[in-house]
Amino acid sequence: MRDFNPYFLRQARIMSNIPFIQIDESRCVRCGMCIRDCFPKLLTTGENMLPTFIPGGAERCFRCQHCMAICPRGAFSWNGLNPADSYRLGKLPTPEEMASLLRARRSVRAYQREDVEPELFQILRENTRFSPTGCNDHRLFFAYSETRAVTDSFREMARKKVLEMIESQTLPASIQHFTALKPALESGADIFFRNAPHFVAVAVPPESKDAHIDPYIAATQFELLAVSLGLGTCWGGMITDLFHADAEFCARLEIPKTHELKIVLLFGYPSVTYARATQPEECPYVTLKNVD
Repeated sequence: MRDFNPYFLRQARIMSNIPFIQIDESRCVRCGMCIRDCFPKLLTTGENMLPTFIPGGAERCFRCQHCMAICPRGAFSWNGLNPADSYRLGKLPTPEEMASLLRARRSVRAYQREDVEPELFQILRENTRFSPTGCNDHRLFFAYSETRAVTDSFREMARKKVLEMIESQTLPASIQHFTALKPALESGADIFFRNAPHFVAVAVPPESKDAHIDPYIAATQFELLAVSLGLGTCWGGMITDLFHADAEFCARLEIPKTHELKIVLLFGYPSVTYARATQPEECPYVTLKNVD
């Protein structure tokens, strides 16, 4: 049997449910696609040529659900999930459409003073669960500001709090450079939220294997979906720094104590329209050759 990554086994132990499989014999055509696609090789052919776990396989399953997703007849049920409830995969964007979306994405810092409709929020929230994660660890957490009124309260709190820390010379070392923002903050400029009506903060348990990557992948996918819905986005680096530097402010995000904030993404309807893509310099690259 193939050696098994100990991280997968560790993940299986911290999950509450031990997965099981059920096969609809009337649908299963014994094609073996689920067995062949099981990355850790935990499935095998069992009684009546039906797929089943190898001994101890259920405890080692790391919940990728590829077995259920690949079944052409919907015969494979994983851990009680009904394949009929899965999203049917629709038409993918053409390469030209995808490239256009990537080129059109801009960091928007000018927004309309209106809330995004609840229906769009539902689309954005629902699709965050499809973000890929290292070792299929989906313990990401998202804190949303769904109204401009809520964001306004954070906006004003940030402005006042930073001004107070500048005046009292109590700025944490990590944000000492915020001292230069005093004139702009005193004038009422929204330095931290860029006048965006909404934001989402993404957090992850620090012990997750890819905690340093997963939140940024999720935020990127959120951003591209938001742009496809006609929204503008901006990565909120300065407000992320402020949240990290001030425990009281960060607590307002209601992130579980088991999780750590990684990034804040600002978004809303843009009040600007870009006529063309920018012309960024090309990234250097190499074309690899065979290894001797």
